Amino acid sequence: MMCGMGIGAVVLVVCGLFSVQPMCTERDFQSALGSSIEGDHEFIARAVFDDYTDQVREITTRETSPKISQTQQLEKRKRESQQAKVLFDDLLESLAVLKGTPSWKMGLVHLRRSVLLKSRESNNPWPSTVWVDLPSLTLVPKSVLIEIDTFLLANADDDIEDRFGAMHAELISDSESCRSYEKRAMERWGNFEKIIAPFGTDASEAIAYPQLATEQRVVSTVSWIVNNMQDSGIVDKARLQLALWKTRNTQFKRVAISLIHDARKNHGFDPWSRGCSAQAYASQSQLKNKLLQTSAQMKESTDEIHASLLGLLSPTQLQQFEEAQ
Repeated sequence: MMCGMGIGAVVLVVCGLFSVQPMCTERDFQSALGSSIEGDHEFIARAVFDDYTDQVREITTRETSPKISQTQQLEKRKRESQQAKVLFDDLLESLAVLKGTPSWKMGLVHLRRSVLLKSRESNNPWPSTVWVDLPSLTLVPKSVLIEIDTFLLANADDDIEDRFGAMHAELISDSESCRSYEKRAMERWGNFEKIIAPFGTDASEAIAYPQLATEQRVVSTVSWIVNNMQDSGIVDKARLQLALWKTRNTQFKRVAISLIHDARKNHGFDPWSRGCSAQAYASQSQLKNKLLQTSAQMKESTDEIHASLLGLLSPTQLQQFEEAQ
């Protein structure tokens, strides 16, 4: 279950046990360290982890008056997140003294990264500004793993402060403070993006920019034509349309990503979020409009190519294709 809280009409969700973030789950623990735990270390590590989960449970089960205001609810969520972060730091410190092997140390690096990056899905007024967990998607050099870990050690606490600070500022209609929090958050995103950018993949790009996810209509239609049509001329035309679509789509996507980077790095706001005020600056409005226009062009290109592909089919073939979908 995800706890959500967004800028604008602030939504405060009452979440269940262990919903506080950051939270190291049993799955996180086993995934990062399970293969490295053995003998007496296994017993001690388990005791340390069980004590940690008991302390987190105490945070999430404290009674709260049902009559508290939205501001008080937000402050409570912030305190819980900060307390959970301290408990997680303590867990890592306790586990660090158990073993000094390189594999154990890297296991703790993986644990910190996976838990802290996952925790940003909650209580985040800029959910589209993703810190992508790249090492979970592809192999990266050890130096990059260490650089990400160093970044998280230096920035995780400030990230919590700015996310909750922006939500509080919006709640009390303090647009200037909200923009200051957002600007710092965007700068932080830019610094993280610099670390992982040289090693990015198609999968990481799809996570980083979910609004630009590639539609599969064209690909699936061409695949059907190739697998079901005997006319090599039609198959060749379909493949040509696919190549044209891929070229256009890549071009539009590069433009869109460039606009997103410009907004976040140079103007200090996330164009995919509502923002800290209903009244945007002129430069923000211009960038958002350009991004929306590019996104619309991407869709129009896909619609056009898809229509061309369907135009290659006879009425009978079109019916067969539609039945197969």
